[in-house]
Amino acid sequence: MARIVKDQCVKQMGDPSHLSYLSSGLNQLRHQAAFCDVTIIVGHQRFPAHKAVLSCASDYFQGMFSSGFQESTKSEVNVPGTEESFAQILDFAYTGHFNLSVRTVIGILKMACYMVLTKAIELCAEYLKDIKDLLTIEDCFEIWSITINHNSLSDVAQMYKSHVIQNFLNFVKSKDFLENSSASAMMEILSDEEIETDALTEEQILQGTVMWLKYDWEQRKAHAVDLLKKIRLGLVPVDRLQHILGDELMAMPDCKEMVEEVVKLSVAKDTASLIKNHLDLFGTRNTIAAELYVDDEDPAFFSVACSTERACYKLTKFADIPNKIPYLESTDRFSGIALLVCDEGHLYAAGGSSNTYIIDDDTPEEEEHHRKWVAENNFFRYNSEKNEWILLPPMPKVLFYPIMYDLDDYIYVIDTSMIERYHIPSNTWELTVDNLSLYASYAAAINGDTCTCILISGYDEVEDPNHQVFDTVPVFKVGIYKPANNKWLDVSVNGNMDRDSSFSVHNNVCYIINEGKDQKPDQIRRCICDFDSDSPAIDIAEAVHVENDIYKNIQRELGHKRDKRDQYSVEFTFDKRKLGMMEIPCKCDSHVKEKNQNNVDVDSSM
Repeated sequence: MARIVKDQCVKQMGDPSHLSYLSSGLNQLRHQAAFCDVTIIVGHQRFPAHKAVLSCASDYFQGMFSSGFQESTKSEVNVPGTEESFAQILDFAYTGHFNLSVRTVIGILKMACYMVLTKAIELCAEYLKDIKDLLTIEDCFEIWSITINHNSLSDVAQMYKSHVIQNFLNFVKSKDFLENSSASAMMEILSDEEIETDALTEEQILQGTVMWLKYDWEQRKAHAVDLLKKIRLGLVPVDRLQHILGDELMAMPDCKEMVEEVVKLSVAKDTASLIKNHLDLFGTRNTIAAELYVDDEDPAFFSVACSTERACYKLTKFADIPNKIPYLESTDRFSGIALLVCDEGHLYAAGGSSNTYIIDDDTPEEEEHHRKWVAENNFFRYNSEKNEWILLPPMPKVLFYPIMYDLDDYIYVIDTSMIERYHIPSNTWELTVDNLSLYASYAAAINGDTCTCILISGYDEVEDPNHQVFDTVPVFKVGIYKPANNKWLDVSVNGNMDRDSSFSVHNNVCYIINEGKDQKPDQIRRCICDFDSDSPAIDIAEAVHVENDIYKNIQRELGHKRDKRDQYSVEFTFDKRKLGMMEIPCKCDSHVKEKNQNNVDVDSSM
């Protein structure tokens, strides 16, 4: 007869309500002060408790009551905080529940962080996400100050940081903010792009920063220069700068030097040039340098990509169908398109050639259709909000790879023999000059004493005396167009010029660049010209040394344009918000290197 193994009949049984019953019982014993082995003193109130319960709920108390610490042998322990907040914390330790309100949540959060009650912190965080608009300015700043150093509260910290930044003017008038905000907090605020809003000017940001500095000048003046470097001083009216900074700041050599630099640069009237060359002073916090280019594998697709010190960006809204300008649906017909991003932040595409839209197997009717279509559809603007290309009134004459330049309220389109301009406010075109004496290659604005001129360089073709009569060679030429009176002037050039010469305008000074041959560097010469004259002439001064940084920048900038022109690209600065720029994960050398430097984990044993 088989023997029954009793262990085969084991079945684990349990009471689901046991933990709740145990918790309720322990909490009742606490209220009766039964079996309590410690009294927590907070303020003027005494709270009987059990060391075992507190140690299970809080790493803070577990460490306090561990062997070796003097509190482990004491029956009474003082804890900082308020009586009301600790009462809620104690309820949570025994029951897992507490009562949160707009009035009490900050005190409870501070004490939960201090005592390392992880679950209590998480519940406070969830509650804080819903009540931001119900809190005072002082409360919001205090919450940011509490959460900023806690990894588990990063979402709440970012939310309240954004609230502080977006309401900077209100916060900086708060006594609590002026007294308690640290230099690092101010640096973080001024470094954040969110502080830039339509309702907040750079002058107001400067005023708020100066107010914070002067509230405790002796302790904070050491941070003055670093904070001012985060402000776009070039966007503050020059006549207001020194007044806002005051005697204390202007007495600091580094601060005075910064202001003098802004004043000197502000003399130039070429805003686009100032922004491009001095982003940290004249560009907004969302203005970045970028390059618009055509995809090598599919020339019908335009892309925008750029890189800053902080990250790489991409115009992600160009990833799909809107990436194609409507009349570039077939790469076989792609030709003659120019691109421009205006100071206003809009992206324009213009140009085309009727002939390039004709392919070998087109019928005469199709050829006529293509020509007519291009004549009526040759000027577009990209609408980032709708993510689509908007057809604008066509140019009076279709231009092939035109030079596009924006000045004041106009977009100028310049081709081999004419200048057309589009008036942005009225959405209309004008044909201004139709007899240019050169084939235009480059254009830039330069300010004379009385008016702004568009300086245009290019070439003309003349007969080559060393060959047959039909052979021609390009000869460098320069002309000036004066928009104010719609006047075109040929410019005589006094000095030796190479056939491949080009020009650049830097800080309202014109330079002629002779392209270097046989790996020799470009030769850069400064131009002297009375641009207000009705018979302007350019005198070419002696060549300057390219070792000088300013001329290196000109050389590099112009050389880049020459190299990129055949790839249908354009460099520009713009507000990334207006064109939907998004930060993207990248593995570029500069940012990977930077991330590695910021996250170095060195093993000393290696």
